[in-house]
Amino acid sequence: MVNSYLASCVNVMIERINTSQELVDLCKGKSSTALLKRLKVALVTANPVLADAEQRAEHVREVKHWFTGIKDAFFQAEDILDELLTEALRRRIVAEAGGFGGLFQNLRAGREAIQKKIEPKMEKVVRLLEHHVKHIEVIGLKEFSKTQEPQWRQASRSRPDDLPQGRVVGRAEDKLALVNLLLSDDEIDISKPAVISIVGMPGVGKTTLTEIVFNDNRVTEHFDVKMWISVGINFNVFTVTKAILQEITSSAVNTEDLPSLQIQLKQILSGKRFLLVLDDFWSESNSEWESFQVAFTDAEKRSKIVLTTRSEIVSTVAKGKIYPIKLMTNEECWELISRSAFGNISVGSINQELEGIGKRIAEQCKGLPLAARAISSHLRSKPNPDDWYAVSKNFSSYTNSILPVFKLSYDSLPPQLKRCFALCSIFPKGHVFDREQLVLLWMAIDLLYQPRSNRRLEEIGNNYLDDLVAQSFFQRLDITTTSFVMHDLMNDLAKAVSGDFCFRLEDDNIPEIPSTARHFSFSRSQCDASVAFGSISGAEFLRTILPFNSLTGLESLQLTEKVLNPLLQSLSGLRILSLSHYQITNLPKSLRGLKLLRYLDLSSTKIKELPEFVCTLCNLQTLLLSNCHDLTSLPKNIAELINLRLLDLVGTPLLEMPPGIKKLRSLQKLSNFVIGKLSGAGLHELKELTHLRGTLRISELQNVAFASEAKDAGLKRKPYLDGLILKWTLKDSSFVPGSLNAFACDQKEVLRMLEPHPRLKTFCIESYQGAGFPKWLGDSSISSIASVTLSSCNLCISLPSLGQLPSLKYLSIEKFNILQKVGLEFFFGEDNSSFVPFRSLETLKFYAMLRWEEWICPELEGGIFPCLQKLIIQRCPRLRKTFPEGLPSSTEVTISDCPLRAVAGGEDFSIGNLSNIQESPASIPSMGRSELSSPTGYPKLDASTSGQQNLGSSSQSNDDNDVTSTSSLSSLPKDRLLSQTEDLDQYETQFESSHQNIEEPAVISARYSGYNSDIHSSLSPYISRASLFSDHKNEGPGLLGSSSYQYQQFGKPPVQSAPSSDDKRPSQNDDETDIECLKVRDISHLMELPQNLQSLYIDSCDGLTSLPESLTESYPNLHELIIIACHSLESFPGSHPPTTLKTLYIRDCKKLDFADSLQPTRSYSQLEHLFIGSSCNNLLIFPLSLFPKLKSLSIRDCESFRAFSIHAGLGDDRIALESLEIRDCPNLETFPQGGLPTPKLSSMLLSNCKKLRALPEKLFGLTSLQSLFIIKCPVIETIPGGGFPSNLRTLCISQCDKLTPRIEWGLRDLENLRNFEIEGGNEDIESFPDEGLLPKGLFSLRISRFENLKNLNHKGFQNTKVLEMLEINGCDKLRILIDEDLPPSLSCLRISSCSWLSENFAEAETEFFKVLNIPHVEIDGEILS
Repeated sequence: MVNSYLASCVNVMIERINTSQELVDLCKGKSSTALLKRLKVALVTANPVLADAEQRAEHVREVKHWFTGIKDAFFQAEDILDELLTEALRRRIVAEAGGFGGLFQNLRAGREAIQKKIEPKMEKVVRLLEHHVKHIEVIGLKEFSKTQEPQWRQASRSRPDDLPQGRVVGRAEDKLALVNLLLSDDEIDISKPAVISIVGMPGVGKTTLTEIVFNDNRVTEHFDVKMWISVGINFNVFTVTKAILQEITSSAVNTEDLPSLQIQLKQILSGKRFLLVLDDFWSESNSEWESFQVAFTDAEKRSKIVLTTRSEIVSTVAKGKIYPIKLMTNEECWELISRSAFGNISVGSINQELEGIGKRIAEQCKGLPLAARAISSHLRSKPNPDDWYAVSKNFSSYTNSILPVFKLSYDSLPPQLKRCFALCSIFPKGHVFDREQLVLLWMAIDLLYQPRSNRRLEEIGNNYLDDLVAQSFFQRLDITTTSFVMHDLMNDLAKAVSGDFCFRLEDDNIPEIPSTARHFSFSRSQCDASVAFGSISGAEFLRTILPFNSLTGLESLQLTEKVLNPLLQSLSGLRILSLSHYQITNLPKSLRGLKLLRYLDLSSTKIKELPEFVCTLCNLQTLLLSNCHDLTSLPKNIAELINLRLLDLVGTPLLEMPPGIKKLRSLQKLSNFVIGKLSGAGLHELKELTHLRGTLRISELQNVAFASEAKDAGLKRKPYLDGLILKWTLKDSSFVPGSLNAFACDQKEVLRMLEPHPRLKTFCIESYQGAGFPKWLGDSSISSIASVTLSSCNLCISLPSLGQLPSLKYLSIEKFNILQKVGLEFFFGEDNSSFVPFRSLETLKFYAMLRWEEWICPELEGGIFPCLQKLIIQRCPRLRKTFPEGLPSSTEVTISDCPLRAVAGGEDFSIGNLSNIQESPASIPSMGRSELSSPTGYPKLDASTSGQQNLGSSSQSNDDNDVTSTSSLSSLPKDRLLSQTEDLDQYETQFESSHQNIEEPAVISARYSGYNSDIHSSLSPYISRASLFSDHKNEGPGLLGSSSYQYQQFGKPPVQSAPSSDDKRPSQNDDETDIECLKVRDISHLMELPQNLQSLYIDSCDGLTSLPESLTESYPNLHELIIIACHSLESFPGSHPPTTLKTLYIRDCKKLDFADSLQPTRSYSQLEHLFIGSSCNNLLIFPLSLFPKLKSLSIRDCESFRAFSIHAGLGDDRIALESLEIRDCPNLETFPQGGLPTPKLSSMLLSNCKKLRALPEKLFGLTSLQSLFIIKCPVIETIPGGGFPSNLRTLCISQCDKLTPRIEWGLRDLENLRNFEIEGGNEDIESFPDEGLLPKGLFSLRISRFENLKNLNHKGFQNTKVLEMLEINGCDKLRILIDEDLPPSLSCLRISSCSWLSENFAEAETEFFKVLNIPHVEIDGEILS
């Protein structure tokens, strides 16, 4: 059945005219009533022929013109009905609020509005519709009911061996899996054959894969009978059954009734094992499927039926096993294209330029084999690269030929899903769809209305989305099914079916926007808002304005009221308006005219107040106000928004909720309910909001005056809430007895009254100041809670009985300042000692429990925490008692800043329980923590302890267990700090280092911004620069710049050391074969290594010249090899490292011949992390091509190293490198010609490479690069053509005398650049920065050692609206006028070693800096404000 795109639109309008009494009452006037009747007649007349028109419009120009015109007329009619219904709603609101006089005035005003404004528009639309209705017969449109499928789509016999043959690319794993499914005896149903549904989007290769499996010899031998039927869209049980019978008998079948056919087929298949393939199956009818299966009940029970289908719904109807087919990789697409384009020519002989373009084309196919085959037909016999480039540039036009394959799926959709799908064309290719946002947009366009349905609109929308996903229009991105993507060809289809009614603008090349456009979107990053908005003024019926592609590097974008006000005045039909991320402080008054508006997004704007006229937008359903940092209140009449369903206030500092919010009875989601101090809405208003869903946050609970108010909130009667956050705010004087700011009532009683519904899934308490917890928090009746977080409960001396929560999987206990003991009450309730505690818990975290001393755990049969996967204990400096026993062997344990770690690693700690003790890694330049974790067979203990609470560094070593204790920067609570800023995470995880001296400043600004952003941390938000460096004489493991390359930097576990000759022999109970990590300091211990060895650490074996041959043969699990200070070592076993390695670390092994291992015939396909330091003197060239999976590479102090090499045929997607560090390589001269083929490279550091002439070519093409450090590279003079990569966030240039910042570098175009440091050189610069040099999103700037710098150019700071941190060092000639030269956005100013500035600024009054709104000023280490 083909259902018209417009059918749902027309049916909804007819339904509303028939059933809306308010509409009838509103149109009681003679003229209005007549117009309404004429409108209904036109709709009813046109509706039956719409399906015929939609299908014929693809081929007949006159029909297409008619269909486009009547579609536009229908949409105008929708607007008219919406205006009438809005007027009726306005009347109802006024009537409920006022008395008789107000009602009379209201009716009069409404009648005048209809007569003057709506009736003329209604007359125009009705005439337009009647005009189109008159032409129905003229162009020959008829009522259309069924799809006239081409013959090739009908059910037929199609032998798979007649299909095109040839070796299929990829799918080897899929073939093996499907063959095993067919040969398997699992899931045998005695009464019916087992069903396997092969599901995937159109063109993904379902039929081809099934053909391969069908013809497999093992499958042929396994089944007595094989049948293949191509079914098509219209599944008819009789037709398909007859086709099967003809397939088996190879003769014509004359029987014309279904029962007789089924009897014949049943007799033929009786006792036989058959395989039936139903290719291209569409039917979703349970009854048809049950009827079809009758003929197979007597077959052998191991028979199988295979369906290939686009729809998961089909597979659920068939009730069998689902096998989803994934998209191909880029490499497989390229192989498919190259084979089709070049035949049997080997890949190595293909022209390199063609190969490069071809691989880009393969990426554009997005893994779809059908697209690859279609595009390759245009490339065949075209050796000219220009032809290939044209195909790549105009990819969509070359794949239009396969859109009909996709349109079959679209044609089969019900009409309501067609409109939902078509609206998605306003989103760009590659867009990640968020489930909630998409449903809200559909709702705002009124696509979810179902006549006479009581279902929630959100529920309907989610079902629509699930149906589109199930039918392969979207692809899931995660298991939570909250994020989706649409294949590019599906996006092309959406654009094709939506026509001119949806318009997407992706750059500033503005074409003419059609006047029929209803939905408009544009790219924030590519289109200037004023240009984009100015171009749509002619689209008077526009319903949607939706910017996309938020700029992460900018807080907001410019949009003036001068542009916005006239635009909104002309677009009264808007339903969706997003101004998110634009720098607007006030809403234009023209917004009051948008009476039909249902979706308003003002998130991340600078609005200071929401005007009262917003409350007149009575249709508003969604109001997004998140991260409006200047907004502190909502309008007092917000209760008039009676249709409001979602109010998002995340990150917006409201002081209170306005009274009357309880009237928002349609509200489904409220992110934050703020309790005011002696004003605003009280908790009792929550009682009326019975439909709340999702997560609710109740803030400022310290303002509750009476505990009974909490009971009135009625949380226990809100079964749809999934999450609840209860937050108190702790004032400075809250603990002072008798203080005016003391809590008004008993906080424990307040919490007791806030008991949630038992269905709650996540629960969080923040800054609760009661002395204990209510019983309900540990009651097993709260059966659904899976996640609990208790934070900053400063007066609690014990924990609730959380062990009694049966579904609890995640538990975090944080910042209990006075709690000293965790006892058995944590596990058991008063009457539940027989209840197995924490039976579902998977993650347990304790953080910042500063006085916690003792943890008492029960002794239970089967151990404690039976399902625990992760145990994390951080910043618990007094916890010293015995580590809990009985943890599951697979538990990963992380302990930092806690002496419990030392107990765990001591002599009394059982190695049977923990296989190793792992240092909490400060950083490694390249290796991540996950790659260095211990084997999963044992718990992993990640620990770095501290007895201090400062930023100094102390390091101590114990040779017995190789434990290093540190309180350096590496031991700070990273899970807290790193979450505050991406920049700090970038530095800490990839190049975390303080350099040895001030001359290498690599990471200061990012670290500083990280601490600055953590404003509520116990640390000072403004840490002096010096404190970020360790004592050079006593380096801790956090120093990457250390010349000694301490191994502890890698955060490696102290591994089991081999016994010395003087040690006692191990007891018989010690099974050395189970040791997985081994440290060796004696050559003799290399002769007999543990069989299960995974990590080998060889240290200071001076006489060792070659590693044992057995390393490459006998230890298949060896993933990690560390070799340090083996000065005589010359070779690896077999002249190459073991191929099983994932991590290889070599230091102080200068004689080791690594170059011999780097032969073109070898490939280290498993190696992910490689460190070479002060080693391998014969290493001249490093061939990146041999390391396709290498993620991090660090080469230090290699005097002979000169260059990288890349294999000539290597593609851009072959090298996985993410982090590159080269230090102290004085003979490195160049990078490979053409640049680095490392598209995933995110961080690069080049230091002290004195002969390096240039940065990599095509640097701009490294689009993943986020941090770049260039230090002590004196020969580099320029930046490669094209400038820096667009996603660069941090740039540091230090002591590169010839690299002077220039406008030509294009820094101002780097919209994501947040941190910029420039040090040394620049001798000719007297004024900095030049106007237009710096990007407007810059957050921190450091200027150092500009010897002749005399002034700061204030014009250079004009566009840096978010610059908050400025550091100036070593600029003796610099003069500054504090109140004129400094950017007004500064929050931190640090000056050091600038003689004139130090002398003059030191005399400035502290109050003067406060007047300038600079919170933190530091001069030569002294904090002035």
